[in-house]
Amino acid sequence: MTADLKPVTRTFDEGETIHPFGTPQKIMLASEDTGGAFSAIVVMHEPGGGPPPHSHAGQAEYMYIMEGIYEFTLDGVSRTLGPDSIVFIPPDTVHTFRNISDKPGKVLDWSLPGGQDVYFREVSELTTGKGFGEEMRRQLTDINKRHATRFHDE
Repeated sequence: MTADLKPVTRTFDEGETIHPFGTPQKIMLASEDTGGAFSAIVVMHEPGGGPPPHSHAGQAEYMYIMEGIYEFTLDGVSRTLGPDSIVFIPPDTVHTFRNISDKPGKVLDWSLPGGQDVYFREVSELTTGKGFGEEMRRQLTDINKRHATRFHDE
């Protein structure tokens, strides 16, 4: 850590709101807040919501379930978890999860090192209020490459 870092306090309402892939998120700690060490994002999922199988090269994630019931699949092994549960996803691990409850869910997602906030900002700018055409697919592929994120076929 560097001497340039400043303490940060931020309420949920003060977090930056973004909507990558149409999913509401609040950036609670951005990479620039932590000198790139990590980022922390609260992600909200409607019932049935969650990402397709994907992996992050060189980046680990911790996910703390705040609300809802989620099914996590890590390297092909599934487990159902509820509030006050935590998941560690090592770099390069193929993972997916979805909110299997009938109510909205909420997870706190830390990425180490930071960068998920930057990735999700770029995706949010690309996908907010737009259809998913060929040009958008190409741009998303470019964003994924820049951020070492890979979607896997089911």
